[in-house]
Amino acid sequence: MKINKTLQVNAPASKVWEVLYTNYGDACHWASTVNESKEREVAGSDYIGRTCSTVFGDVSEIIDRADEEKMELQYHLDDTPFIMKAATAKWKVKPTSINASEVTMDLDVTLATIPALLMGWMIRPKMRKDIYQTLEDLKYYIETGKQSEVKINSDAKYFKKKGKKAA
Repeated sequence: MKINKTLQVNAPASKVWEVLYTNYGDACHWASTVNESKEREVAGSDYIGRTCSTVFGDVSEIIDRADEEKMELQYHLDDTPFIMKAATAKWKVKPTSINASEVTMDLDVTLATIPALLMGWMIRPKMRKDIYQTLEDLKYYIETGKQSEVKINSDAKYFKKKGKKAA
């Protein structure tokens, strides 16, 4: 399953890049699909990884490459929830003016065979909707400095279920 989405953000590209790459381990601060996240070291890699508790299950990611000049980032999941076999994400940030930028995300997800056969009709549209929402969360967070209402609600539900208070 491939998802490609581009959106305009009313902020300098450097600010978007900071959230996506410099603060890579902090996705839980803005993404409604990520309730907990933390940066991690990756043995034998020039890059870091992160672990995330997501609406799809726990995932572990490793950055494959990052080009700070071009503002391009690519990472893959090295530990996936049961519904996924593999996933790779590519992000590009492009300045469109001094205070505006364009963010593109290309996501390639391979669902695990049994979940794809039994529930693919349900998983694919939900995943697409959630990823589009994540991009909207990013835009809102960068433009306002606050979490989106969807993010706040997602955390409240997650932490209530987990027995903690939302961050």
